[in-house]
Amino acid sequence: MIKTLKQYQLAITLIQRQARIAVIVRETTIPRELIKATYKEILGRSGSSGPIKESIRGLTHNMKRYKEATLFAKIFRAIEAENIHGDIHNVIQAFDFFKISLPSGSLDFTTAWLVARDLRNKKLLLTECGHCYAAVLIILGSEKSLDRCCVCKTAL
Repeated sequence: MIKTLKQYQLAITLIQRQARIAVIVRETTIPRELIKATYKEILGRSGSSGPIKESIRGLTHNMKRYKEATLFAKIFRAIEAENIHGDIHNVIQAFDFFKISLPSGSLDFTTAWLVARDLRNKKLLLTECGHCYAAVLIILGSEKSLDRCCVCKTAL
């Protein structure tokens, strides 16, 4: 019973952060139809459906989004180092801290979840610029990954 209640509580937490339906389904054991109905009841609108992106290469098309993803990744790594590795609550905590740190940021929860997933799966690398020591997010195996620091523009 407690486990079921925790799953429902997690679903509500994710809905409040406007996560895509597919993310909520993947992170909980709750049926999709119940999540959709709850989404509409809580937020007054339907949630975004459809499959989860397999790649976040689109981040490199917009420098603002790329910088925001890098900031989120840095926050996420710090939180993940202090807590149980792989827990969805680390993503939630990092996202909430990101939103407090940058209230005008346009990074949505689903993109944050994708960044966390790809960091864990080693498809993304969070490194540091050797010149200015700013965090740099590198998309491994992508020709479109930035090869310069977003802050000082030094080649990596």
